[in-house]
Amino acid sequence: MSKIVIVQGSLNPESKTAVVVAETEKVLQTRNIEFETLDLRSIKLQFCDGRSLADYNEDMQKAYRILESADGFVFAMPVYCWSMSGVVKNLIDITAGALENKVAGILCNAGGNRSFMSSGDLINVLYYESGVMTVHPIVYTSTEDFEDGILIAQKPLAKIPTMIDALMKQVGG
Repeated sequence: MSKIVIVQGSLNPESKTAVVVAETEKVLQTRNIEFETLDLRSIKLQFCDGRSLADYNEDMQKAYRILESADGFVFAMPVYCWSMSGVVKNLIDITAGALENKVAGILCNAGGNRSFMSSGDLINVLYYESGVMTVHPIVYTSTEDFEDGILIAQKPLAKIPTMIDALMKQVGG
């Protein structure tokens, strides 16, 4: 059975990105797909400075092992300044070896509806750093897709299962 690791890449305690992750978890659960969520709010993150993985704290080493155990990924990224968050990039910089030659889907959450191209930065980093191929569609949400902390927009809700289908087709699950 294939295992998917979801990287929840927002540090905001009231993260809308995490809400989209929860919706994705529901789809994976209903399909009996093995998954684990690596919520970056729950680990002690360190800055990448080029040292050996063994020299990072246990949380960073554990994150590496979790990512290494995956057959595929879903990267959930908040958009900051028209790009991925620094924390997502930092995680990838440290754990790139665990991602090598795998496949990923993308959940992208922004404050407005005009930042949809920001996922291109993540696509490039994943591909050029680790050979990670990404699937489509990319699930894009923005502030107007939520009401009272709940994802209500039908378009992204419909894209989540489609993205999961594409991801599982590539990982062979």
